Amino acid sequence: MDFVFGNETEARTFAKVHGWETDNVEEIALKISQWPKASGTHKRITVITQGADPVVVAEDGKVKTFPVILLPKEKLVDTNGAGDAFVGGFLSQLVQEKPIPECVRAGCYASNVIIQRSGCTYPEKPDFA
Repeated sequence: MDFVFGNETEARTFAKVHGWETDNVEEIALKISQWPKASGTHKRITVITQGADPVVVAEDGKVKTFPVILLPKEKLVDTNGAGDAFVGGFLSQLVQEKPIPECVRAGCYASNVIIQRSGCTYPEKPDFA
């Protein structure tokens, strides 16, 4: 499988640069997942994060959305590293052959932890289960 990760701003910019007449993140994710590949027969899955809005996943011609972990504004400290943390959490489950919804859940957990701390730091012992 091939994966494309990005946030909603990156997705909309990609669409604009390529002349797509939409700024709908779900439509863009679907188009990216169906974008012609130079080589290989693996399918492409597109994963777009949107901050506090649902994560968008396009796969096999379908789009699914997944809720993020809601966080009160007063707990938000620093969003630096949130996207990288999401991808790390996602991939931590993918390498264990977990289904996509579980990968998204782990990505949401990791980014939620990161945004509650200053800088890109983790607690000593995470509580993801």
